[in-house]
Amino acid sequence: MAFNKKFELEIYVAENVEVAGHMPDLWAQRLGDSGELIKDKLDEKFPDEGTFIEGLVKPSEDGYRPLIDSSFVSRHERSSENIRSTRRENMVKSFSKWKENLNKVFATIDGVVAKLFKDRVQASKDEWALKMGAGTLRLTGDKIRGRGPAPVAAYYLVGDNRAKDWVGPSGTSDGEPYNIARDRERTAFKAAILNRLVQGGLMVIKSEFDSAEITEQNTVNASLLNGLRDPAKCDAFVTAPAADKCFCAWKKDDEGNFILHVQVGLTTP
Repeated sequence: MAFNKKFELEIYVAENVEVAGHMPDLWAQRLGDSGELIKDKLDEKFPDEGTFIEGLVKPSEDGYRPLIDSSFVSRHERSSENIRSTRRENMVKSFSKWKENLNKVFATIDGVVAKLFKDRVQASKDEWALKMGAGTLRLTGDKIRGRGPAPVAAYYLVGDNRAKDWVGPSGTSDGEPYNIARDRERTAFKAAILNRLVQGGLMVIKSEFDSAEITEQNTVNASLLNGLRDPAKCDAFVTAPAADKCFCAWKKDDEGNFILHVQVGLTTP
């Protein structure tokens, strides 16, 4: 039995990605233009205090209840029930203030609908650009700056030859893109693994590259790929990279680079 490697990728994750010049303005414009719709949706969902309690306070209360043991007593001698009831009361009382602030932010001023909301969006676009460049864009890239590791890997795994041109000078590739998806599931497969790699990569970045978190995300990668792959096209994915195994794994190299390492193959007689 021999492991027939279809392809192997090592894709470096950029330390930071400069957001394309038009993106912050486009983000601010789209979010600002949706202000009136956001207000209408919130008014529709929570038209009065009763609906607010039923739709927000009670679910929050149910989720919070198991977090405090029923026998707990605080240093100020408040029981768990005292704590829960105070929290609930504060949430209920917050409705009128929240509604007042909502109306203020989305009010029409000087003929401009949701003027305060739009002003705040404009003021935050630079911060949005910095967060995007330090987070999501490191994993997705864009058409202008180049594709990131998530789309490169996702497109390789469905046999899309466009991905060969996206690896970039800092990455390495051995082999051609190879489709491991089941028949008629290629598009769904690509979307699922793309989202998984962005989500998992961000979790690793936010953990400051904690080794346990890397292992956890690699385990989830393997689990998802094993659920989506066509077993006739490639071997099962494993968490830890090995020369004769399929894997899709985050790692830190000796120089401290953050890398997505992917290998696909099929064992044949």
